[in-house]
Amino acid sequence: MKGFQLVRDVVIKHKIQAITDIKESLLLLDHMKKFGTVTSFRFSRDPLTKERTGMAFVSYLHSDDAKEALSNRKQIVDGLRAPLNSIEVSVHIRQPTTK
Repeated sequence: MKGFQLVRDVVIKHKIQAITDIKESLLLLDHMKKFGTVTSFRFSRDPLTKERTGMAFVSYLHSDDAKEALSNRKQIVDGLRAPLNSIEVSVHIRQPTTK
């Protein structure tokens, strides 16, 4: 049995398909940095159309940072216009990689 792994990854769900401007993307990243040191931040894209799917993935250096980000599931991102400023944060469970 594999050991318990602390959660460091969260997923953001909202209307990010409409966030195409780099400034708006950075506002979302800055919001997530409020909770701790971000080691990875990426938008999910459809493999065929390359358009954003409505999710972004954030990884934190420490599990306590992710726990802090998850403490309030629904959040408002300052600086983004409505309805883009309303996000939902949840745990991202990574699928095991196979070799």
